[in-house]
Amino acid sequence: MDEPVIPDAETAQRPPAGASSTTPAAAPSEPTAASAAEVDARFAPLIADAFREYRGWGRVDDELRWAPWLCRLPMPGRARMSAADDGGHARKLYSVFARLRDRYPFVQGPEPVSQPVGQVLVKESYHPELVEKGAAPQLPGTSGPESPHGPEDHFDPYLRDGDSVYRASRLAGAYVVLKVAPETPGTDEGWVYGTVTPEGEVTSAGRVASCMGCHESARHERVFGIAPATGQ
Repeated sequence: MDEPVIPDAETAQRPPAGASSTTPAAAPSEPTAASAAEVDARFAPLIADAFREYRGWGRVDDELRWAPWLCRLPMPGRARMSAADDGGHARKLYSVFARLRDRYPFVQGPEPVSQPVGQVLVKESYHPELVEKGAAPQLPGTSGPESPHGPEDHFDPYLRDGDSVYRASRLAGAYVVLKVAPETPGTDEGWVYGTVTPEGEVTSAGRVASCMGCHESARHERVFGIAPATGQ
């Protein structure tokens, strides 16, 4: 669900040239209708519950939700670009929410961070739009119309990539990964994966092969983590 991120925008793969702020760039693949075998009825309700609840958890990189502890200005959550070169994650702009925010790791922390039973991660995936020069704010936004989940959701939807700026626009879908007891049958050593449409339809749940194939290599159990903000 979450994945390695590229801290430097210069190395991020760009959406195809020619996309505009009114025409979405080649969009990331939305969670597609899965076969019955990909929707395990035992876990579909857990995926649906996560999709209903995650907006109140906060984004993993939203520093404005926490008491100040930094020697710099706290930053809002921000749109990030997938490191994937192809497949469903390619050129995707996304943001991650976590139920247990204090257990969500940085991608290159000093030690692997174990994840407790009950951890749930939801990654929002957005259609990227190329923004006309001068249309994006100079400083990251913190609330208001750019925050899709209300004034307590601090989100900068703009990804600055050299001379180009892309905006996370319409929600393309959500990816969910959660942890239950490791001995639970039908799971990936306790991990359950799922995909949800913007309307809330669960399109996959359980041991989703396309998710497992990537997350098995994650450093923090099945969690990759996120790059820290500049100066942290």
